[in-house]
Amino acid sequence: MLSRWYQYRAQLQARRQARRQMAVNRSVPNNSWVGRVVGFPLAILQAIGRTFQTLMDLMGSARRSWRDLVLGLPAILTLLVFIAATALGNVSQSKNARQYWVRGTAMLGKGEPQVAQIYLQKALQGEGVNKRDIVFSLARSYEATEDFVRADALMSSLAPANEPGYPAAHRYLAVRTGQKVEREKQMSLESLTVWQYHLTHSDEPGSSPLNRAWGTYYLVGGDLSKAAEHFRVAAEDDPALLLQVAELEARMNDVDAVRTTLATARQRLEQKFLSDPGNSQNRLLFATSLFYLGELPAAETLLKQGLLNEDSESFRKLLAAVFVRMYDVELESETGATGAFQFIKLALDYEPNYQPALSRIVQFSRSAPERLEASREIMRKLISSGQASAMAHFALGTLEHMDGNTQLAQLNMRQALGLDPKLAVVANNLAYLMAQEENPDLQAALDLVNEAVEAEPLNAGFLDTRADIYFRLGKMDKAAVDYQKALESNKSPEIQQRLAEIYTRLGDDAMAAQYRAAAEGK
Repeated sequence: MLSRWYQYRAQLQARRQARRQMAVNRSVPNNSWVGRVVGFPLAILQAIGRTFQTLMDLMGSARRSWRDLVLGLPAILTLLVFIAATALGNVSQSKNARQYWVRGTAMLGKGEPQVAQIYLQKALQGEGVNKRDIVFSLARSYEATEDFVRADALMSSLAPANEPGYPAAHRYLAVRTGQKVEREKQMSLESLTVWQYHLTHSDEPGSSPLNRAWGTYYLVGGDLSKAAEHFRVAAEDDPALLLQVAELEARMNDVDAVRTTLATARQRLEQKFLSDPGNSQNRLLFATSLFYLGELPAAETLLKQGLLNEDSESFRKLLAAVFVRMYDVELESETGATGAFQFIKLALDYEPNYQPALSRIVQFSRSAPERLEASREIMRKLISSGQASAMAHFALGTLEHMDGNTQLAQLNMRQALGLDPKLAVVANNLAYLMAQEENPDLQAALDLVNEAVEAEPLNAGFLDTRADIYFRLGKMDKAAVDYQKALESNKSPEIQQRLAEIYTRLGDDAMAAQYRAAAEGK
């Protein structure tokens, strides 16, 4: 009996080995998507056949009865149903993954990135799809929701900086780097190398965003000609870049090219503005082209109309620039200083911190000696007629100081600040500019900033300006007091470094070392 059992086991093993060899010969040696879809069900069917044959062998032996076969049929059917469901589920999962991907990209195209993210994340869980395409689309959906941390991380996974990756991801990273450089105005040598790698491995070399990135790259590298060339290509889709091209041509002293480019920019920006007058950016860019071409009244009108609907800082700054340009033109005319000063007043009304306007005040105050009395008379007339009294008092105070009339200067400064507290900013900034001149009148700058500090005693910026003037005057103890007050509200490493220098000069090396360590973050 035992001998018959061993013989039966040997025969059974031989049959199994033969069936495995036949299965190998019939298998589909294809690792493609089609091969996997076809091969997997085939392998399942082969496994079912082997299992069924084994059961039949066992049941057909002398040790099994038909009663055992009947009782085992439910288990066999359950196994078959389970295996079939698994095979169908695998095919269904592959099909669903593609459908999720298609729906996700469709939602992204319709401007619904958050919905797209749901579909794309589901697509990533399936099989039979290009995972890199899905990851790229998912990254773009995060970009659309301004979740740049996730978008950049996904793009970096697709496009490493040391080997060719997904070309569209290289393009995304190249453009993003260009935008960062435009915003921060700086770039390390290592980052420049990475940027160049992304640029050279990007797809769509003729696209406007990529050409803008190339233009910025060459601008950083100092190749103005190539920068202008790429900016001009990018300007086909973004005409505002023609203003950048004109600036580069001006730096290359190509006057004729500047005129031609500005004329083209004006024409195209006007068309863009007229197509959507309510768009503030279109208005600003068109006004900028008018400003560059010297069409100042038209630019003024355009910007003032825009301010009626939107109190835009950009509109105000450009208006200040327009009025400063008008000042320069008027100063050369017959009316001279009389009409010119009005434009400086208007410039500072719209933008009190506009540095070119503040510089013109210094120039105006220090004009030819024979103009001094005439200029003071102009200011007095403006004040008595009620025109721009605060600004006129400010200018008159500056002129009185220039003539050595300290008491009258302080009187007019105080009146100016009393009429318009915003002029404290003007006083502070003007004092700073005066202190930076080649042969500065530091006492005049100190008197001026004192008025600003008196108006706003806790303003860290004003205290910083006065401390700097004290430092230049050699009054280290007073400079230290103002810097320490400023440091209470502005933890600036520059202030800490200056305090370290002051305490070194005052002979307190230990305190100087503490400030130096604080400045270095130690």
